[in-house]
Amino acid sequence: MMLNRTSARFGWSTFLLVVAVVALITSPGTSMAQTPDPSEIDASPELKPELVAVDSLRNAGAFRDAFGRLTSLKQDHPQNAEIHYRLALTRVDMGETSDSEQKRKSMYLAALENAKAALAADSMLAYSHLAAAIAEGRVALTAGTKEKIQRSRAVKHHADRAIELDPDMASAYHVRARWNREVADLGFFSRTIVRTVYGGLPEASFEQSVRDFKTAIEKEDTIVHHIELARTYLKMDREDEARASLQTVLDMENDDPDDPQHKKEARELLDELS
Repeated sequence: MMLNRTSARFGWSTFLLVVAVVALITSPGTSMAQTPDPSEIDASPELKPELVAVDSLRNAGAFRDAFGRLTSLKQDHPQNAEIHYRLALTRVDMGETSDSEQKRKSMYLAALENAKAALAADSMLAYSHLAAAIAEGRVALTAGTKEKIQRSRAVKHHADRAIELDPDMASAYHVRARWNREVADLGFFSRTIVRTVYGGLPEASFEQSVRDFKTAIEKEDTIVHHIELARTYLKMDREDEARASLQTVLDMENDDPDDPQHKKEARELLDELS
């Protein structure tokens, strides 16, 4: 009987971990918005305008057009990290907007290969690590529990490295903030099981999540950072601060295709707090 109870508790802990990882890696807006300022693009004079055009297409949601141009560019520049990391993020974009589960899985796996190619070409490029963090997370969606945990560690590692290489990269802080929130939310028992059976996860805290979201907002004041900060405050039972962040979301101008959905969610969360 004790074995059955232990197995049941372990199964629930595993379920909680899976939920946490899935919540971490399905954040809206964590891939499509990842485009550098044109001045930051380190490419040859003939290639740079092409990459700027690709970034404009991705920002407009024209993912297939961006993918086609990147595929063509890769033929002439097979070892270029700037092309590979964009291919990784564009494949994630395409996977997220696909109605086919098999197509999403295929896209995410291919995105991870592109991210690895970007890292192989230039491991000192922050965007290569950001692409790897996002792709690792997406691949984890259909992985088993052990693989999910391994890939969750990889998400944290690459987000940390992206921040080390580019302390102004708002999106890397966003990814790390979500990672901290979801892992901190596992609870003591679940984390103990994960540590005992799977070797554990790095330390995480709600406080670090708040710090990282606030830093992301300082670097790039966008709706997605504010609503996710509000969610962290709610986890911490800091309702007044959550209300303030949600109201900020509603007061801001839309700047991203996902922003109307974020505002809808903000209104629903405010209604629940009333």
